[in-house]
Amino acid sequence: MANDTIKKNGNIEVADGVIIAFVEKIVTETKGIAISKKKKSIKVTTYDGGKKIDCFLEVNYGVIIPEIVNNLQSKVKKTIKLMTGVDITEFNVIIDSLNIDTLLEK
Repeated sequence: MANDTIKKNGNIEVADGVIIAFVEKIVTETKGIAISKKKKSIKVTTYDGGKKIDCFLEVNYGVIIPEIVNNLQSKVKKTIKLMTGVDITEFNVIIDSLNIDTLLEK
């Protein structure tokens, strides 16, 4: 029903920068991971059916990667759909570095 109202009143377009801001916020709130320090660490690609996100992350030593990534994927998809109405068809996580600072502190 909400989509019918949008179509009647015009289109709503959500910029990729807004999607990136949501992903950054969710990653920041997730313990054990951080956004990679690469230049383009979050990439958004638009398709007819929705958007695909590639997200490069750094994980802390000792983090159970499949568990945290599955939770992150679910949270990102749900939050962006709820807040913007945009469907995230793919949320790909690429772990490109390991933070061993916690290991060295022991």
